[in-house]
Amino acid sequence: MIDFWIIRHGETEENIKGVCQGQTPGTLTADGLAQADKAGSALKGIKFDSFYSSDLLRTMKSSEAIAKHLNNIEIIPNELLRERYLADWQGKPFPKDWKWQDSQLPEGAETYEDLIVRVEKFIDLIKQNNKNERVLAMSHGGLIRAFWTALENKAPESYYTWEAPRNTSISRFSINEDGSFETIARNMVDHLGDSIDKNSTAWQL
Repeated sequence: MIDFWIIRHGETEENIKGVCQGQTPGTLTADGLAQADKAGSALKGIKFDSFYSSDLLRTMKSSEAIAKHLNNIEIIPNELLRERYLADWQGKPFPKDWKWQDSQLPEGAETYEDLIVRVEKFIDLIKQNNKNERVLAMSHGGLIRAFWTALENKAPESYYTWEAPRNTSISRFSINEDGSFETIARNMVDHLGDSIDKNSTAWQL
């Protein structure tokens, strides 16, 4: 069994401005860095065998803040954990009339099916490399929805039915040897306490 934990990065300047980040670096706000620090503090004392992170700047900076609380565990960058690629939208404000449907995405953007394929590749990777270990991963809102879809055995088209992953939200799953999965926690933000999360209901990518 793999004890799999996945966290969304902290708040970014682009989140606040409604800018589509996609696979651009993104810049953590002071609040975003504080959120990551609080997540790390909440995880202190838990022994993780491996810590994977999207290699984008906003996730790596969030991971570094968390790793300080985990005996400076090595952070393993992995492109499979990157945010959804959104082609010409990246670096620009989201279109105001977008209804969060794949049919309205720009040409060349990743579909939700593409995201689920990436998620399945990452799950296969940790099954091969991290058997019977506790694994932590840092990723993004768009990809975390794909993880939830795959790990809760939902139909791919249910991708858009999830609530927004909160900044530094923690989700936890058991990945069993027989191929089954169990949800232990999803979108948990108890570590933020009374902190204001400006993007608690926004679909930010």
